[in-house]
Amino acid sequence: MDEHHDLIAAADFDPEPSAVAEARAFVRDTLVSWGLPPGDDILADAVLLASELVTNAIVHAGTAVQLTCRFTGETVEISVLDRHPARVIPDPPSPVINLERPSGRGLLLPAALSSSWGVTYAPAAKVVWFRLGSDASSEGPASAGSAIAEPLTADRDGDALDGICADQDGEDSSAVAAAALSGHGRDLLRLGYDELLGHAVSLAREAVGADAAYALIADEDGELRMRAAAGRGVPPLDAGEAAAAAGQPDDSTGMGTFLELYNQFAEQGADLAQVSSGPLRSLLTVPFQAEGRVTGMLAVAAAEPDRFTEADLARVQQVADQVAVPLEQARLTEHDRVRRARLSFLAEASDLLAGSLDQEKTIALAAQLVVPRLAAWCAALLPDDDGELRPAYVWHADESRTDALAGLLNEASVPQMRRGDGPRQWSLATPAPELSSLAAAELVSDPAWCFPLVARDRGLGVFVIGRPREGALARQAVELAEDLTRRVALALDNARLYSEQRQANNALQRSLLPPELPDIPGVELAAGYEAAGEGNEVGGDFYDVFEAKAGRWRFAIGDVCGKGPEAAAVTGLTRHALRILAREGHDVPTVLERLNALIVDEGSRARFITLIHGELRQAPGPGEPGSDPSVIVSLVCAGHPPPLVLRTDGGVEAVAKSQPLLGVLEGITFNQSTVRMEPGDVLLCVTDGVTERRSGGRLLDDDDGLRDLLGECSELNAGSVVARIQRAVREFGTDPPTDDLALLVFRGL
Repeated sequence: MDEHHDLIAAADFDPEPSAVAEARAFVRDTLVSWGLPPGDDILADAVLLASELVTNAIVHAGTAVQLTCRFTGETVEISVLDRHPARVIPDPPSPVINLERPSGRGLLLPAALSSSWGVTYAPAAKVVWFRLGSDASSEGPASAGSAIAEPLTADRDGDALDGICADQDGEDSSAVAAAALSGHGRDLLRLGYDELLGHAVSLAREAVGADAAYALIADEDGELRMRAAAGRGVPPLDAGEAAAAAGQPDDSTGMGTFLELYNQFAEQGADLAQVSSGPLRSLLTVPFQAEGRVTGMLAVAAAEPDRFTEADLARVQQVADQVAVPLEQARLTEHDRVRRARLSFLAEASDLLAGSLDQEKTIALAAQLVVPRLAAWCAALLPDDDGELRPAYVWHADESRTDALAGLLNEASVPQMRRGDGPRQWSLATPAPELSSLAAAELVSDPAWCFPLVARDRGLGVFVIGRPREGALARQAVELAEDLTRRVALALDNARLYSEQRQANNALQRSLLPPELPDIPGVELAAGYEAAGEGNEVGGDFYDVFEAKAGRWRFAIGDVCGKGPEAAAVTGLTRHALRILAREGHDVPTVLERLNALIVDEGSRARFITLIHGELRQAPGPGEPGSDPSVIVSLVCAGHPPPLVLRTDGGVEAVAKSQPLLGVLEGITFNQSTVRMEPGDVLLCVTDGVTERRSGGRLLDDDDGLRDLLGECSELNAGSVVARIQRAVREFGTDPPTDDLALLVFRGL
């Protein structure tokens, strides 16, 4: 053959899918007729790249295509012309491969396999061309270039730019890789990790005409797992968990038998053995290497035995080498993103859990954090009264399976876990499972993990999470769940301690108030009490009503300085001392004088106290007992808001003067006041939680506010008066009350 005589052949193809196969056949037949051996690498690359460019032209330009072959004896040059110059070569597509129709790859493949390539744009057409071989003396495409006058290049959006695409003649194999990274390499660096893997498997498959290609990436435990696949007979991939795949030593490059890979997939239940042409029988693997470290493996497979050659090995390795660096950068970016997402997740979880002091709400929040982010279902198992672990909360992403899951957990033997125990893999299967439903049968096969709920060296229970059997938790997810469980345990323990404290305080508060109010002849009696705050402290306000002796009833309402156990101690001392002294027959002033001495004797531990103490008795009548319906009230007001009486005519008056409070001065004496209550009259005693209720700079009792409020209660019974005043206190200010309040209301009958 005369190597100085160029051979040129051209063919036109309609914009139809069948044109791709026809173009391949045209290139193959043409080059073979010009003397290239059927097994020649240049022939194989020319057919592959021509197929790629015709595919791009048909899919993205949609016009008739002219394909031109040129052979100089050393160099094969192929150009593809279409009539849609504004439709530029697109970015590489998604790694999800549509096997129903051809799909282009931009210029990634020409950049990877050709010695030089280029794109020439003109107002009415554009040409994409490439050269294969060692000759670098030619200057652009022959026939295609001559068909376009005054060529222009275009950017990605089709806008005209100055200049034309320069040829890349004379570059060696290392320059080819450099060209790929300097051109589309910038695009690769912008892609995500999974997108890069998708491009790698697609390029590898097309580079050697394989039936399938796989990207196998080392997981956190060093096992190779499939992250991307392309071609026929590939198993379906779950976004988070892929089936495990086989590999060879990290420092090796070469071919392996497909049986090794197939056996590993088969153990995972993956059905990839059959493709349209029969079982896959050839497998070729090469490593991904970045910075001297093997990060994974690129594999291609074919149904034909002994399908791959050393030249195929080199092509697949070239693809792996091109994407290895951007792949490693994407992996590090993904790792950093995962780390930041983990910290953000744990911070969000901590904030949510710290905001709850209720055990049930804490468990529910934990379940919402876990499902579906980390697992398909979860359950919190807490000890019952007998110490047996029982489901306290069960949640599944599919609510229809929650009942089945709860039933299995009730029957399953959940392992007891203690401080220092790590996550433990577990199964829902019971010794004799009653699988009454398909949902229960599927749940039994779910992998699950148990995490101990331990806080402050105290075991609180077990937290269980599970995922569908299609995937398993990765190590990072298990570690994240373990971190979350520690926070859940601490929040549960805080809620437990708060609940126990609140129960104790409530019990103590109840002990400082009478269990029920007595029935007093001729008097309707009602009382009210509201503790301020969250209920985690014992209030200092109290009241009491009791029978001192036959026909005589004593009452008291007081306010101890402060809150908490110290105030509760003074309150308990006061209530019991009042009852004892009154039942010993002491009158009201004497009771207060002796109570004051008791409190003063306590010294620095004592708290001062304001108090109203009084006695009610039926007024003596001229005839039979009870003929006079009036009630006589004798009382003393020791540093307390004075009691008020609402008369039947609507008038309101204070019925006692305030005297020194208790617990401050020694040896003080008290004077008794007496008031007669007629039927319909109302006696009101309150603590300063009512009179000093604040709204801005104003108090409720300013300008006789309480008198006016009581004056509005004519014709109301005792219980209604209490409710009316409590509502007025709540509505007086916009902020929640900051002080406890107590009320006693007596109404003559």
